[in-house]
Amino acid sequence: MKKMILLGAAAIMAFGASAQMSLVKDLAKKASSGNVMELATVLEQIEPALTNPESANDVLTWYTAGKAAFGLYDEMYKMKIMQQPVSDSDMAAALTSAYAYYQHALPLDSVVEMDKNGMPKLNKDGSKKIKTKYSKEIISALTSHLNDIANVGNVFLQNSDWANAAAAFGNYADLASSDFAKAQGVAAPDSILAEVRFYQGYSEYQVKDYAKSFYSLDKARKLGYTDNDIVAFQTSALANMVQTMLDNNEYDKANDFIDKALNADPMNATLHDIKGFTAELKDGPEAALPFYRKATEVDPTYANAFFDVGRCLYLQASKIIDDNPNLTDKDLFPKMKPLFEEAIPYLEKATSLNPNDEKAKKVLDDILYKFELMGNK
Repeated sequence: MKKMILLGAAAIMAFGASAQMSLVKDLAKKASSGNVMELATVLEQIEPALTNPESANDVLTWYTAGKAAFGLYDEMYKMKIMQQPVSDSDMAAALTSAYAYYQHALPLDSVVEMDKNGMPKLNKDGSKKIKTKYSKEIISALTSHLNDIANVGNVFLQNSDWANAAAAFGNYADLASSDFAKAQGVAAPDSILAEVRFYQGYSEYQVKDYAKSFYSLDKARKLGYTDNDIVAFQTSALANMVQTMLDNNEYDKANDFIDKALNADPMNATLHDIKGFTAELKDGPEAALPFYRKATEVDPTYANAFFDVGRCLYLQASKIIDDNPNLTDKDLFPKMKPLFEEAIPYLEKATSLNPNDEKAKKVLDDILYKFELMGNK
């Protein structure tokens, strides 16, 4: 059976353009089947049509794939209710595919009506008339399976299938907040959407898709979500994005992104610290100090910011030594003393907030040693 399906798929690729759409039309008739094997076969055989130039932009292709996938999910769901053996992962895959196919089909189904002269027909307000063929059925299927797609997201989440979990949660949140969900009275409340957006962003974070994660978590926070260390996750996602930009020497791009994040979250000390880090890489410790200082003001318990201030002051003092190799300790000390004196309380605060910070201890010990070496008790 499997070989025959594969041979059929190979033969499809050899058909001419008209044969491709002819096959899609034949498969469309079978997409309403209540037989699991027939529906699975439809999905396998229509796969080449999804990328074929002639059929890939035809709504019937994606409608057929979506209808078969939804049908397959529904049949497996019935089997599960009747306690027949069925794979949760297969059900999840079928429903995820169904959503993707139907979402692709929707914009293809909205086309402008044309008159006999080939000109667009117009509404009374002057807008172009739009006709649809499958949209009502597509929207009904999408909205009626909203809870199912949320449950599928939970299945993927429990199995640590992060990419599919993110897709499922994203599908749910997009559709549960859509205009047609509101029109049908099935839109989700903000509290539910906020939680779903968090798990979408959390899943995206796990696959290191930091840009998507940042924006999903941002949506969750704007909806009022505050649990599960969401701020830490979002800030970490941003930090990883910025690091990639900095690795590519895209300093302006990194700064623009950080500034937008700061505008939305000005009391986030980590964002100010990241801003300082970016400035330090580009222009040195002196340029970074105002941002590191701001981070300590925003959050007096943020140990890393206190260390960064002390470290930058230490680096400025060290540069004085490097730039003046012929000066004696006696000559250097007046230049370095103000920087060391300012750095010490910051480093002491850093070590008190984080006793395990060996780097802060090392810098502080070196400053105290230099003080003693230069005759300051």
